[in-house]
Amino acid sequence: MLRAPDSSLLKILPHDLCPEIANWNGYAELLDLRVAIVGFGKMGLLHSGILNLLVPRAVKAIVDKSLLLTFGASRIIKTMKFYRDIDKMLREIEPDAVYVTTPTSSHYFIVKNLLNNDVRYVFVEKPPTLNYEQVYHLSIKKDQRVMVGFQKRYALTFRHAKLLIDNGVIGEILRVNSYIRSGDILEPTNRFDALGRGALLDLGVHLVDLLTWFFKVKRIIKAESKSVYTRVDDVFRAELEAEGNVRISLEASWSSSEYRTPETYIELQGTLGTMKVTEDYLKVNTKLEHFLLGNKGEVVLYKPNYYQGILPVNLADPEYTIEDMHFLRCIRGNEEPLTSIESSLDTMKLIDALYEKAESYNG
Repeated sequence: MLRAPDSSLLKILPHDLCPEIANWNGYAELLDLRVAIVGFGKMGLLHSGILNLLVPRAVKAIVDKSLLLTFGASRIIKTMKFYRDIDKMLREIEPDAVYVTTPTSSHYFIVKNLLNNDVRYVFVEKPPTLNYEQVYHLSIKKDQRVMVGFQKRYALTFRHAKLLIDNGVIGEILRVNSYIRSGDILEPTNRFDALGRGALLDLGVHLVDLLTWFFKVKRIIKAESKSVYTRVDDVFRAELEAEGNVRISLEASWSSSEYRTPETYIELQGTLGTMKVTEDYLKVNTKLEHFLLGNKGEVVLYKPNYYQGILPVNLADPEYTIEDMHFLRCIRGNEEPLTSIESSLDTMKLIDALYEKAESYNG
C-alpha cells in the first residue's frame, strides 16, 4: 500500500518543484497565440494535442511533406490549415511560435530557416541537431527564444533529485551509476545508416542532458559502443569524471528487450547516503534527517506524490504537459527556457566527445 509522504514534505511538492503548475492561470493573454507544427508524426500530434488543450485552438497550422497526410487531415480537421511548404505557411499564418518535430537530420536547416524568417519562439525536439557544430552555428537574435525538447528536466522526480543534490542532502557525491534503456530496436534495420549515430544520440541524449544538468563533466575516461541490429550504436557505455572527482557510469541502449517503455535510472552514492531516481520514483536514504525530506532520513516518493494539481491533460506522461506549459510561460513572459538552445551546448559537446572517444576505443 502506498503511504502518503510526511505533510511537511508535501509543502515543497509539487509547486516549489514546478512553477509551471503553481503559476498557471490559463494564460488568457495567449488566447490569440498562433502556433505552427512542422512535422505531424508522433511528437507533432502529441504537442498539438497538448497545446490545444492548454490554450484552445492555439495550433493554427501543420506543415508536413506527406501529401496523403496533409490532404486527408485537412478534410477532417477544420480548425487548422495544412501545408507542405514551410515558407508558404510563414507568409500566410505569421506564427508567433513554431514547433519542429521532424527527423533529427532536418532540425538544423528548419530551425535556421525559422530564425532567419524572424520567428520569435521556436521549439525543437531532441536532439536539437546532429552535432555540436550545428547547434553552435545557429544564429539567434536577442529577442528570439529557442527551446529544446529535453523533457526529462520537466519530470518532477528529476527536478527533486537536482534540488537534493544541490543542497547536499546525501553529502558529497562519490559515484553515479546511470542508464536509459528501451526495447525500440529489436530487429535488423538500415534506417539509421544515413544518420550515422544511434542510441546515444537518439535516446541517450536525455540521460546525458540530465547528467550535464546535475554535474560539470570534466573528462571521459572511456567509451565504447556495440551494434546489434543496426550499423550504428545500439548500445553505448561510458565512464566519466565530473567536478569533485565524481565518477559516473552511463549506458544508453534501445535494444533492451525487457523494457517495454523507456526507463531512465540514476543512482547516486554520497558521503551521507544514497539516492535512486527514475521517471516513476525517487528513493533517498541518508544518515542525517533533512527538512527537504520532511525531517526524515529515508523517503520514497512515487508519481502520484508529485503530480497533484497538474492539469488533466492525459495524452502522455505529465512531463510533456509541463514542458509545453513551460514553453507557453516563456512566450508569455519572453523568458529564456530552462532547456534553451544555449543550455544544450554542453550536452551536444559531450555527445560528440563520447562518439569520438568510442571510435578510438573500438579501433
